[in-house]
Amino acid sequence: RRIFKVTDTLPNSTGENDEWLQMQKVQTRITLFRNTEIDKWQRKTQVTTGAAALKGRLHAFNQNISDQVAGYMRDPSRMINRMYLRKSDVGVFGEGKDVEGDPELIDDSEFYHQLLKEFLESCDTGASESAFYALRKKQHKKRKLVDRRASKSRKIRYSVHEKIANFMAPVPMTVPPMASKLFENLFGMGNQKAPAV
Repeated sequence: RRIFKVTDTLPNSTGENDEWLQMQKVQTRITLFRNTEIDKWQRKTQVTTGAAALKGRLHAFNQNISDQVAGYMRDPSRMINRMYLRKSDVGVFGEGKDVEGDPELIDDSEFYHQLLKEFLESCDTGASESAFYALRKKQHKKRKLVDRRASKSRKIRYSVHEKIANFMAPVPMTVPPMASKLFENLFGMGNQKAPAV
């Protein structure tokens, strides 16, 4: 694997590296702007969070982000090799232990541990402690909700019955006066004469 830096020159060819050359030109054009903006915002966040006072003791933290990145990128192989190392003892079944590391493995947990450590150091511990104690005090003041009428049979006790399904009060049915005549004339039954005796 080869990692191209900004200063790397790509081999001259007519077709396949044209895109890489264009990307390299764009990268070199925006490098100065990118570094100044990142450093500016780093200084602003240090001033607002008070991290500048905490980090004054350590020389590495006083550097700009662009200087730290440039320091890492002077020798990227060391950093990359540390990212390839497997931290756990569990290996891939059927493969021997590789001392140089696995190029298919990327472990950047050290980077995130460092970010978390810096964030926790920059937090205001006094404000968080006061908020914690205020919350504890509020929790102690809460009274337990108790129904005081429930003792000595002063509360009405009842059990709720389930609703009766499809229940409807009876409605008296009135037969219309024309119903008897209708049934007589149904299917021509009214036209039949009684048999003679």
